[in-house]
Amino acid sequence: KKKLKKSRLNLKLKALKLQLNNCTFQFDMEGISSEVPFVVFLIIHCTKKEIYTQMKQRKPGCYIAAVLLAGLMLGGCGNPNAKANTAESVSASDPEIVSESEEIVSAEAETENGFETETEIETETDPIVIVLDPGHDSEYCTRNHPDLGVNEQDLNLTIALACRDRLQQYQGVDVYMTREDGSCPDAEHQGEYCIEKRTGYATDLGADLFVSLHNNGTTGVYGAEANGTEVYVSNYSAYTEEGKKLGQMVLDNLAQLDLNPRGVFVRTKEEKGHYDDGSVQDWYYLISYSVEGGHPGMIIEHAYMDNPHDNAILKDEAQLKAMGTADADAIASYYNLQIKTKTEN
Repeated sequence: KKKLKKSRLNLKLKALKLQLNNCTFQFDMEGISSEVPFVVFLIIHCTKKEIYTQMKQRKPGCYIAAVLLAGLMLGGCGNPNAKANTAESVSASDPEIVSESEEIVSAEAETENGFETETEIETETDPIVIVLDPGHDSEYCTRNHPDLGVNEQDLNLTIALACRDRLQQYQGVDVYMTREDGSCPDAEHQGEYCIEKRTGYATDLGADLFVSLHNNGTTGVYGAEANGTEVYVSNYSAYTEEGKKLGQMVLDNLAQLDLNPRGVFVRTKEEKGHYDDGSVQDWYYLISYSVEGGHPGMIIEHAYMDNPHDNAILKDEAQLKAMGTADADAIASYYNLQIKTKTEN
C-alpha cells in the first residue's frame, strides 16, 4: 500500500515538472511581446533588471545582451504555441512515468482480484480483549463451604470456562483466563499478591475488559434470606456509565435463569484515596487495580451460596454453565459481536 501511494506521488510530481517545463508565459518588454517557456521566463525575469542597470551605465556589453534577450523572447526555446499539458498527455511522453503508471494500474487491479483494498484495511479493527478471572483458587485463596455443599472457587471456574467457550464462538474477540484449573495465579508467593497478578495479567494483555466471576454469601450459614445477582463496576468516571450499562445487560440475562437481579453497584472506600480524575477509589482491589492498569474491571456475584433457592441452582452444573453463557452473551451484545459463520469455526 505504501509503495502504491509513493508511486502515485512520484507520478504526480514528474507530471507537474514536465507541465511547468512546457508551460508558456506572455512576456512584454519594451513593446516586444512573446510567449516563452517557463524556464526561459525565469531567466528573463532574473536578468532583465541587471541589463537595465548596465544600459543606464552605458556599458557596451549590455546592448549585446539586450539584443540576445530580445531574440530569445521572439524565438522561444521550443514550441511557442505550447500550452500546459494534462498529466495524462505528459506521462505518455515520459517512458519512466508510463512504466510507473502501469505498475499503479496493476496494483489497483490486484485489489479487484481478492486483495484487501485501502478502504477495507482502514475499516478493520483489533479484536476485543476480554480477561476472565475465576475468583479464588484451590491452593491458597480457597473458599470452601462444606456445610453448604459447594466450594466457591469450583463454582467460579465452571462458570468462567463456559463463558470463555461461548465467547470464542463470536467474531472479533480474544479471550484469556487468569486460571483454567484449581491452581493459584500467584503460586510463586502463595497467593500473597494474587489480586495484583490477576489484574496485572489483564494489563499486560492490553485488555478491554477484566471480569472477575464470583458467588456470594452472607453469614455462610444455610438459610440466608439474601439471594440473586449483584454486579460491581468502577467509580472511575471514564468507566462508570459504560460499566453500569454492561452490568445491567448481565443482570437481564441471568434473570432468565431465575436469579434475582439485585442491581449494579459502585462501592467506594475513602481510605484508599482518589483516582487521577478526583473520584474516590473503588472498594474492591480487583477493580481499583484494573483502573490503575488502564482498563475497566467488573465483578459478577452470580448467586448467594447460603440461600436455599440459589444454593439449589448452584449445585446444578447445567445451570452453572448457563450462567457462563449468559455472561458471555451479555458481553457480546455490549460490544456488538457477531456469531462466527460455519467456515470461521
